[in-house]
Amino acid sequence: MTEREFLAELDRRFTDAERLSSMDRALALLWFAGHDDPTLGLTARDIATAVAGAGHPAQNAPRLNTQLEADRRTSRAGRAGWRLHPRTRRELDPKYAFARGSVRLAASDSVLPRELFTGTRGYIERVVEQINKSYDAELWDCCTVMCRRLLETLIIEVYEKLDRAADIKGADGHFKQLNDLINTITADTRINLGRNAVKGLKDFKELGDLSAHNRRFNARQPDIDRVRTGLRVATEELLHLAGLRMHALPSAAL
Repeated sequence: MTEREFLAELDRRFTDAERLSSMDRALALLWFAGHDDPTLGLTARDIATAVAGAGHPAQNAPRLNTQLEADRRTSRAGRAGWRLHPRTRRELDPKYAFARGSVRLAASDSVLPRELFTGTRGYIERVVEQINKSYDAELWDCCTVMCRRLLETLIIEVYEKLDRAADIKGADGHFKQLNDLINTITADTRINLGRNAVKGLKDFKELGDLSAHNRRFNARQPDIDRVRTGLRVATEELLHLAGLRMHALPSAAL
């Protein structure tokens, strides 16, 4: 969004419900100028030029400069410019959040390598994408809950591949929850699940249950980091057992 687009959106949003004064508009422009870097600001002349360019009456730059100097909501930004006081910026953040738009996170392998799941199932690939992006966004509980979903999905894929889906369903005909799924597959003598995979599943189970069911628990990055390697081992082995991956990843991707 450009500065002019921001001012036009202000007019659209606030003209009727909350008419903006010239000072409100100046503060809004200071917010916009520093919304990515709060140390940045504008001069009074910058503000007057922007307001006039958006079709509003021209402001007197020296008078505006005096007003900004007297206003406790602003502080100096360089020799001639002004920026918002941090407290004022926090107060205005919700009001002008529309200008930020959505932020698209870059794809990453922060928790699980994408290559491991490429070509398996579209819904599995999308879950892995959400796991990695929620970790990158520091949404730790979201990350652990999506890890739970991935493990549930992969265990179900294994039993469906073996034509034994009934073994992991309850009396109501629905698939069991992760705790029961893990207990079933780790005790299943007909499935050759490796020792490290079993450990990975059991290590994650406690964390996953806390994030999903304990209202007083919030996961932290060290919680996920602690189980990440085991999760990586367990998911690859489940993919093989489900027939979704025939070859191991190159060592460079491990």
